[in-house]
Amino acid sequence: MEKTSVEDELALTVTTNCKRQKLCTPLLEDFKADSSQKLKALHDHLDIVVAERSRQVKLKENQLNILSVNLVDVQKQIEAARTEALNKEKELDLLKNEIKTEESTLKNTQDELESKKKELDLLRSQIKSEELKKKELRLRSSVLVKHEEKPIQEETKLCKEDALFIREFSSASLDRDEVFRYLRALSNPAKFVLDLVEGQIRDAQRRQRSGLQDPVVENLLMFLEELAKTGGWDKDQMRFKAMQVGTQWKEMIVIESPSSSLEALAFLLFIVGYELTRLIDQEETVLLATSVLHYQQGPELFHLLGLNRNIPEFIRELKEDHQYIPAARIICLFKRKDFSATTLLIKEIAELRRRSSVEKVEKRDVGKFKAIVELAEGMILTLIFQRLLLRSSCFRVKTQHHL
Repeated sequence: MEKTSVEDELALTVTTNCKRQKLCTPLLEDFKADSSQKLKALHDHLDIVVAERSRQVKLKENQLNILSVNLVDVQKQIEAARTEALNKEKELDLLKNEIKTEESTLKNTQDELESKKKELDLLRSQIKSEELKKKELRLRSSVLVKHEEKPIQEETKLCKEDALFIREFSSASLDRDEVFRYLRALSNPAKFVLDLVEGQIRDAQRRQRSGLQDPVVENLLMFLEELAKTGGWDKDQMRFKAMQVGTQWKEMIVIESPSSSLEALAFLLFIVGYELTRLIDQEETVLLATSVLHYQQGPELFHLLGLNRNIPEFIRELKEDHQYIPAARIICLFKRKDFSATTLLIKEIAELRRRSSVEKVEKRDVGKFKAIVELAEGMILTLIFQRLLLRSSCFRVKTQHHL
């Protein structure tokens, strides 16, 4: 019984398994087919991925090869650049050395040039000094005082060399800077200028001239003005001879009415420069100073000569001192409306007429009358003033006869 039951169970199990098997076979087949498709699809996808990856790897390899080639080229370029840089550095070092050599050569050349320049400057200075000495000697040859007696004909006749240098000095071609440098180079410029003035005065006296010529005076002005800038010379030592020269010069000038105001200016500069204020009195100082007041140096000369530069006060002082001509000059020069030049000149004419009627006409009176006429020519004469000048015709005749 038990055996049958076991067999039945076994048969049932087999039957069950058979039935299961029959039941699972289609499912298994479907599962296999589906799995096979999925596996195939997976294989296809993997193939595609592998192919893509292979393509990308190949592409990367190609790129890497290209980069490798480029890297080699860059390395070659870098190496070439490094080599070129080294060559350039060597060239630069060579150029630096050449520059240093050139700088050294240039410095040596500059030192040589500087040395040559100093030698040249020294040579020029020596040449200039020799020229100045030569010129001084040449100019001195025309101005040195000749102490020994000579015949009159020989004294009045200049040698050709003296005449040449006097003409050279008389020309208006001297340069102020040249004059200043020339005086600075002299050991005793004051003596040279004094000799120069004396020589020109003697030359004018030989030629029987009433005064110095304007070109000579212009050059003397430069020498006197530049002499004042040099300074450092002993005026006391020069004063005695300067007084003698100044006296000779004063005799050539009509103080009351200088024929050349430029010469009067030079004369005053000479007096101030050599401190010869004793050479002219107060009246002569005023007459000369007012005749040169229109020059640039005029106001400064007023101060140096101790004159009052307050014009109205100065005019009043002149009127009180009966110095009518210089007062009239200042009134005309500054066009002062608060004073009458005509009135002052009338007073001067009256004084001249009075003095000429009782005394002999002097050189000073002649100069005053000449100054009145010169002032009158520049004024609008009143009828009274014209009549006074006509009445002074007798005085004019006397003055002309005196001249």
